Amino acid sequence: MEKLTNQEDVIQFCQSHDFPADIVGKWIWLGFLTKPTKAVRTLLTEAGFCWVNKRGQWAHSCGGYTWRRSNTPYEPRDKYGSIPVSEVEH
Repeated sequence: MEKLTNQEDVIQFCQSHDFPADIVGKWIWLGFLTKPTKAVRTLLTEAGFCWVNKRGQWAHSCGGYTWRRSNTPYEPRDKYGSIPVSEVEH
C-alpha cells in the first residue's frame, strides 16, 4: 500500500475498514478502544498514519501539517470540532 495523501482518500480508507475515525480540521484521528493488532498497526503506518502518544490516538495529517510550539494544553476538537467519518457520504 502507498501512503494516502488527501483527506478524501483517508476517509474512504477508514470507512472501508470500519475504523473509529473522526475528521478534526484537516486531520483524521483514530480512537480505538483497545490496542489494534500488529497487522492493523502496520496497515495504518503504511497508509500514512502515525501514533500520537500525547493524545493516545492514531492521526493522519492528510497533507496539512500544523506545528504547535507551546506547552499550553491544546485540544484541536475545541477549535475545529469533529465529524465521524461514518457520517460522511461519498
